[in-house]
Amino acid sequence: MPGFATGTQLSALSALPQGARSISITQSQLQSAVAAKFPLARSWQGMVVIQLQKPSVQLLASSNSLRTMLDIWVTEKLMNTEYPGQIALDFGLYYNDADSTIRMQHVRVEQLHMQGVPPQYQPMFQTYAPRLAEQVLNGLAVYELPASQRMLLKGLGYTVHSMEVQADKLRIVLAPKLLGTEQS
Repeated sequence: MPGFATGTQLSALSALPQGARSISITQSQLQSAVAAKFPLARSWQGMVVIQLQKPSVQLLASSNSLRTMLDIWVTEKLMNTEYPGQIALDFGLYYNDADSTIRMQHVRVEQLHMQGVPPQYQPMFQTYAPRLAEQVLNGLAVYELPASQRMLLKGLGYTVHSMEVQADKLRIVLAPKLLGTEQS
């Protein structure tokens, strides 16, 4: 019947603390914020440098996560050889209260395509490049709440209660700290 919530909707509604508010970050705002973090380069044992650049962010509402496609450049230092490629990774998000940032977590490389890598080096690239990318990106701040939202959180005693990836935005539910931290 229109106007009535289903059992699942009722439990989702009742799970929100009293006084909860929400803010939304659009896909384009997330894209801009993530793009500002790149290019990003890291060295592995002084032998290999991995550079990630040109991220393209997708919202994955079905898994409450994000996917990012990036260009990757792997430079092997001994022979000074560069190998370009593309990498796709999925990740979740968490809120860091200390600096009001939204950060990547559970980063998982889904695809890696490298061009020009000799066959004898393919297994090494397929093993170590994803691991290094996951280590580098896990915990990376991808968005900082604007000053007005930080003031709301601090001034009203709110914290981030939950985050939900939707088809066109990231919805952040804010709740009073005392209510948001109580255990049921």
